Amino acid sequence: MISLITCSIKPDICRRMLDSVSNTIGVEYETIVFDNREKQFGICKVYNEVASNATGDYLCFVHEDIEIKTKKWGKELIAFVNNTPDCGIIGLAGGYYVPRNFSSWYVDSKAISVKLHDPVSPVNQEITYHYVNSNEEVFSKVICIDGLFLFVKREIWQENKFDERIQGFHFYDLDFSFAIAQKYQNYVYFGMDVYHYSGGSKDKTYCENMYEFQKKWKNNLPYFLPGYEVSFREEVRQAGEVFFLYRNNGLSMVETFKRIININGFLFFICFFIEKSKKTFLKKIKI
Repeated sequence: MISLITCSIKPDICRRMLDSVSNTIGVEYETIVFDNREKQFGICKVYNEVASNATGDYLCFVHEDIEIKTKKWGKELIAFVNNTPDCGIIGLAGGYYVPRNFSSWYVDSKAISVKLHDPVSPVNQEITYHYVNSNEEVFSKVICIDGLFLFVKREIWQENKFDERIQGFHFYDLDFSFAIAQKYQNYVYFGMDVYHYSGGSKDKTYCENMYEFQKKWKNNLPYFLPGYEVSFREEVRQAGEVFFLYRNNGLSMVETFKRIININGFLFFICFFIEKSKKTFLKKIKI
């Protein structure tokens, strides 16, 4: 049985998601909805608390702002897990590598199969289909998984529970999937037609959780599947993204540089500074 778990603050939107699950899942399941409007717990605490009371052999953590259209997806996922001994998490969007200077999981090497509805656009506007399946697979191997949909065996969650030191609603999914990727293989499933009715944000909490993730895992980063090794130039580019992300969210120049050095070391910082200075110089002389 699948235990479908969600953290809700918008009951009407949650009901739409639950109705879509009921019409499509195709196997025995239970739903456990945590109403977080009053308590406002971090999502790690919510998921761990709810999962501990779930009865299914398979846990499916989902955002309330999705809608599933494909029939019998539950049967397909259970069959794949049972036939794939090293299977960790199955999701709908993820990345083949995690840079040391991680600013977003949505980097060049990614796998994604989601229809995204722009939350600032009219409801009746055409929905954009985000589909990147470079290897043309039904199940594609990845490292990190986006938290809009996380399907995992109960026993694997018990081994690698969500880290409740991560506050709020950012980086919990990356940390959870990255931890599981150290022992198992994560996958993105391309056999589901799913609508996602919101976008993400990179606020100050995002920055703080990003830094906590980098500190926690810096001895394991960068981390990648075979064939997706991260180049030094890509790390410099990602560090640049991190730099502007910090600065745009109010961190001082000193604190920003301190964090970049802490994650990468002083030698990398010198190379980063030279590279950025070179680009600035070339822009000035218009080359």
